[in-house]
Amino acid sequence: MIKNVVWGICGAATGAVFVFVAGLVTIQARGIAAGAQYDLNNSLALIITPRVPYLMMSVLALLSTAVIFVLAVAMRKRSTVSRMTFTGSFSVATLLLIIASFAFAATGMTPETPMIGVAPGWQGWLNHGGSSSAVHLVLLLAVGLLWMHSRGPRSTSHDATASAPKPTNIPLRTAVWGISGMLLAVVFVLILGMLSAQVAARKLGAILDLNNMVTAIASSTVAYVPIAAIAVLSAVVVFLLRAAVRNRLRRFRLAFVAGFGFATILLLSVSFVLAPLRGPKVGASIGIEPGWVGWLAEGSATPAVHVVLLLAVGLLWLYSKSPKPTPDHELLQPPKPDSELLRDVDDRG
Repeated sequence: MIKNVVWGICGAATGAVFVFVAGLVTIQARGIAAGAQYDLNNSLALIITPRVPYLMMSVLALLSTAVIFVLAVAMRKRSTVSRMTFTGSFSVATLLLIIASFAFAATGMTPETPMIGVAPGWQGWLNHGGSSSAVHLVLLLAVGLLWMHSRGPRSTSHDATASAPKPTNIPLRTAVWGISGMLLAVVFVLILGMLSAQVAARKLGAILDLNNMVTAIASSTVAYVPIAAIAVLSAVVVFLLRAAVRNRLRRFRLAFVAGFGFATILLLSVSFVLAPLRGPKVGASIGIEPGWVGWLAEGSATPAVHVVLLLAVGLLWLYSKSPKPTPDHELLQPPKPDSELLRDVDDRG
């Protein structure tokens, strides 16, 4: 009993630390992108040249991936009760902090500093951590893990159970899986960019159309629906990369995840390289480029995209290290008739 209580406290503490540290890193990243450098109290310390916050983006993605690793891998050898207690308390603590962040933002209980736009101290960390798409994605994955733990152990599938395609179809189908992964990455980044643009606009009190043009001015609100859509879509992509291809041949899984990772890295690289070269922005009051250019820029800066990319890289390594139960040529050979088997036994005798 005491051991389970300790695991619960550790899970809740992990969730709280994750949210606040994610908020701190998010504030630093947004400040660097806007040309400001904040101290640990979220006060403006220095004016700098705006640039892409590569380091802070990487830190947030690595932090989120580390938390997922703890939830999914590090706790794997613990008892079912311990895993459920740790994951459940983590999920509850994270969810409560997210709710508190939205409640404070909606009621103005954590006023932001004028001309800076960030609440001081832990209040700012809570506001930005609770609204981070990386935190929302980790929460959804934690809930999924909690559901899996409640179902108990399951038998795993291997390549040997997958249906073996014809030899002439393997290269073609591998290419199709790779292209499918690339298309998934393009759709994922652009849709998340479109949703992120809506979230940013609603926070500034603007309503955008699908071309990222301002259509109306309204009061500043929290865009709950786009925020939830970003988290759900990111979790669906993780499911597709992991669970949806579990029973496929090893080379198909590798092609799918590699195609997704390659396309995502390419899109992020193009967006980051073009960021300093962009001219004056259309609708500079909200700072979002029109059309797919704005979707790409916003999607490449969305933390959930970076987390999913790191998970894809980890899954690619996992699939590449997974054993091959049966060689491909054995999978492709039809079973021998009984007469041939008896003939082989007679020959050996």
